[in-house]
Amino acid sequence: MFDDVLEAADRLADAVRGCEMPADDDALLAVVRAAVVARNTADGLLARLTGEVECRGTAKRLGMSVRELLRRHGCVPVVAARAIRLGRAIAHLPALARHLRDGSLSGEYADAVARGVRHVCMRTRSPLGSKLAVDTETALIGHALAGRSPVEIDDRARAIALGHAPDSDGGDETATPVAEDTTLNEVSWGQRDDGRLAGSFDLDVVAGERLISCIDTASRPRPLPDGTPDPRSAAQRRADAFVQVLEAASRALGVDGLVGAAKTEILLTVPATHSECCGVTPAGPAHLQWMGSVSDEAVSLLSCDASVTRMAVDVDAAPVDISPKARLFTGRIRKAIVARDQSCVMCGNPASWTDVHHILPFSQGGATTCDNGCLLCRTCHVAVHQHGWEIVMGPDRHPWIRPPATVDPHRELQPAYNRRTPRLDAMAA
Repeated sequence: MFDDVLEAADRLADAVRGCEMPADDDALLAVVRAAVVARNTADGLLARLTGEVECRGTAKRLGMSVRELLRRHGCVPVVAARAIRLGRAIAHLPALARHLRDGSLSGEYADAVARGVRHVCMRTRSPLGSKLAVDTETALIGHALAGRSPVEIDDRARAIALGHAPDSDGGDETATPVAEDTTLNEVSWGQRDDGRLAGSFDLDVVAGERLISCIDTASRPRPLPDGTPDPRSAAQRRADAFVQVLEAASRALGVDGLVGAAKTEILLTVPATHSECCGVTPAGPAHLQWMGSVSDEAVSLLSCDASVTRMAVDVDAAPVDISPKARLFTGRIRKAIVARDQSCVMCGNPASWTDVHHILPFSQGGATTCDNGCLLCRTCHVAVHQHGWEIVMGPDRHPWIRPPATVDPHRELQPAYNRRTPRLDAMAA
């Protein structure tokens, strides 16, 4: 059997390599259909093999995970993850396994069906193999064969789950309603091709209410420092509010509570070459541990109020140098800056939402002192680092804001938010 599979795979590969484009449209469409069936069958075979590898512990004996084994054999991460999910699912979903084996469903459609059945079983507390699970599998396979998109299959699965949700008013009075069951909470994310992070969440009603309340409170429109209306869309305001909530939460976990330094530690890997003068010099873009390459502006933004450890590596990814953590504004200094600035110096957001910004960057010798720090919320912090806004410390030892020329052609200094009056002085006192 093993030799037959290898021989068939070799014959298929040779046939594909030697395939020439048909002359007429009917033959071309027939070849397209054959290629799709071959691809679907290969997806099914990969899923079955992955399930067998996981069941036997083959990858573990080789000192790696199943995902790593698949990636070493040419699978991209998303294909490896899908093969692992399908390998586990088809052991309990015989109809789905049969369609995969026959080549009538692609790996993407089969994955959508498997995820849909899992969703229904979790939400209704029905075991795999139950009548509801079998009926759901049949219904979702029908949707896939009818050409519905994976998103529509997901929607159908959610509708089935809602229609069969257990009724807490029925037999078991102690059963927790699905909407309030915290054991069903899920958060997932993945990095897109453009490097950004995209994700989804599924929360109980209490956690959902807290999230919406926080985001709604923090996403209200705010005028710019020059008084013009907030140019952000509602979706952009919610995204900025979400980041502010994360910043506030990370500071709340600090030693000194909301006024303490953030506990977040960022590992920054910098490709480097040896230099006679100082040992190592940058030789490429910096990389974050989770999100990949970042620009110098992003590194500067992170370094203001997060603990950053820089690790220089050579061409073989071996560490050649490691820096001490970037100095942060300690709880004591932050408290003094909060007492002086009271809020974001540009827009007036609460102090608990703010970072402490080095006016003269730490990388350029800026000291971590009250006279070199000011409070900026994340939106305004980004504006300073990326959009031309500047902060200067006036002779009065208070921060002043200089807008970019696109906002004010004269770039006149403006006082901090908590010191603004109906009459703005033209220059720092």
